[in-house]
Amino acid sequence: MVFKKIDDKSQEISILKNLLKESNSEKQKSFIQKDITSLENGYKAEKENAYYLDFHFESKDRLVLLHDIRIEHKGRTAQFDHILIAPLGITILESKSFQGELTIKDDNSLVVKYGKYTKTFPNPIEQNIRHEKVLYDFIHDALEIPVRFKLMGGIPIDNKVLIHPNTTVTNNHLPEGFERSDAFASRRNQDIDKMGVTKTLLSTVTFITKDFTKEIADDLIKAHTPVKFNYTTKYRVSQKESQMPKQPVGAKENVEEKICPRCKEGRLVKRKRKSKKFGTQYASDEFYGCNRFPKCRYTEEI
Repeated sequence: MVFKKIDDKSQEISILKNLLKESNSEKQKSFIQKDITSLENGYKAEKENAYYLDFHFESKDRLVLLHDIRIEHKGRTAQFDHILIAPLGITILESKSFQGELTIKDDNSLVVKYGKYTKTFPNPIEQNIRHEKVLYDFIHDALEIPVRFKLMGGIPIDNKVLIHPNTTVTNNHLPEGFERSDAFASRRNQDIDKMGVTKTLLSTVTFITKDFTKEIADDLIKAHTPVKFNYTTKYRVSQKESQMPKQPVGAKENVEEKICPRCKEGRLVKRKRKSKKFGTQYASDEFYGCNRFPKCRYTEEI
């Protein structure tokens, strides 16, 4: 069963695209475009990996799948791409997708080659292990855990890193802890089939019932605290520029359309002094200032 879908990020993407149109700074536009690309690629990868998981698990009434869960607990925060709650335990799933060539190093760090350039990413399994601790503490603090779990060290939690099937991986074989998202369900079933007698007997002690599975899922959804980044505040210069009147075609250039001589990116706009005490110091209570304030504090007297 799928208890929670991925949070919709289309509104954030739309805001960024509008800011990109409104911005008059090429430097700022490049930053906005990077945010758009990062958000779109991440959102696309999560949705596509979620599709493969949903295909295999949405009809299983003993399994609960949660997408896009963010938990804050004991001063720590963990963002989970996917959480699978099954009778034998909980699996944290981290989605990864890259446009370039991915190489997984011996220490499980990631190196991605984009043509002539390479970029290194930290070990995602170590991140998952930290997230395991947050999830473990949250569940054991928020719910009444049956004694049989406590005797066996708590609810079993493990993790996997899901690689998008379209990602080019240079490794001949994926290292332990990494799986292709479209093959995860099949590999998981194979691992269960290979479980020995001793491990099978031990797993029955920590078997998660259907009701307890739903109870865990419900508590995670209630605790989910999504964070939406305020891009309008981040790129407030673009917002100011979009509100400025455009100069009519053929009109002569005036100081309000001049490029700021200091930063070379902003434009000079007319402003009023906030305090009347400046009235005796200056000829006018108005002045020209860069519209990139406070990043640029250039001013010019009228």
